[in-house]
Amino acid sequence: MKKKRKMKKKYKITFFLVIVLICSIPLFFFLSKENKQKENPTETKDTPVINESAIEKKLKSLNYTKEEISFVLKEVKEENQDILLKEEKEVVLPIIKETYYIDDYLEKYITYYKENSDLTKKEIITRVNTHIDEPFYTNTIETDTTLGKFVLLNKYYHANETYQGKDLIKVDSQYNLYGSEFYLSKECYHAFLKMYEDALEAGYGFKINSAYRSYESQVKIYQGWVNKDGQTLADTYSARAGFSEHQTGYAFDVRDFPFTNDDYSKTKSFTWVSENAYKYGFIIRFPKDKEYITGYQYEPWHYRYCGEECAKYIHDTGITFEEYYEYFIKYKNPRGLI
Repeated sequence: MKKKRKMKKKYKITFFLVIVLICSIPLFFFLSKENKQKENPTETKDTPVINESAIEKKLKSLNYTKEEISFVLKEVKEENQDILLKEEKEVVLPIIKETYYIDDYLEKYITYYKENSDLTKKEIITRVNTHIDEPFYTNTIETDTTLGKFVLLNKYYHANETYQGKDLIKVDSQYNLYGSEFYLSKECYHAFLKMYEDALEAGYGFKINSAYRSYESQVKIYQGWVNKDGQTLADTYSARAGFSEHQTGYAFDVRDFPFTNDDYSKTKSFTWVSENAYKYGFIIRFPKDKEYITGYQYEPWHYRYCGEECAKYIHDTGITFEEYYEYFIKYKNPRGLI
């Protein structure tokens, strides 16, 4: 009897040990896995698995570095990324790195570069952004006349005969030459008055020679110059109707007063105005050495109001209003340059 009891007790102990062993197996694997993860922390279940996208793999095969891939995918929108795969890295990457790069024009940049490989990437960007990759007055579009002081009229952007600038007010006759009747945009006029008074206080005098012009008056003015010098030459100094800065109400011409020289750039008042105009929101609209962009001869007497921030940026960087408009106004400063 005692023997049976001992056997029964032995079986119970054995059974208990078997159960404990079975229950310990999952715990063993858990602890083993935990120790392994401690030894290899990068292999935890929370570590994300990073898979390269198809475009990243293709760019890598084209010898783009990791940093370059990150850069171009940030700057080039998805619908343009196929262009990266069709073109040589040595061509497309420097273009994207240029300061005033606009992604909508990537294909145009590359096309124009292939046709003009002697130009630098900076020149390619400038020419495409200002639409001089095509002849002047070609494929023109109607400008956005709601932009106020940022409205652009040139040999690419035009307005129709109904556009009359914004908030035009009559300029007091004391600021005009020849007793003519002139109008300017209210904002432009007030900035002009401040500049005029400060110049006068500093000992420099000038007066307005021309200001706002309607579409109809520009038709007559332009045709008069064409009749005199022919259209090719007239186009270098006179705008066709609808393309004239003067139709905006934000532009005016000046002459020194008292009059001293036909060449305004050689007068004392020009020296002061050209150095200080940006402080009041004005720029020389058709600057020297930028004729290939603006399409007009250098006009030291022609000033355009675009506001103090815009004028200062143009003054400090030496770019044209065309370049400023396309990057900062039309495309809203995509890289946050200012």
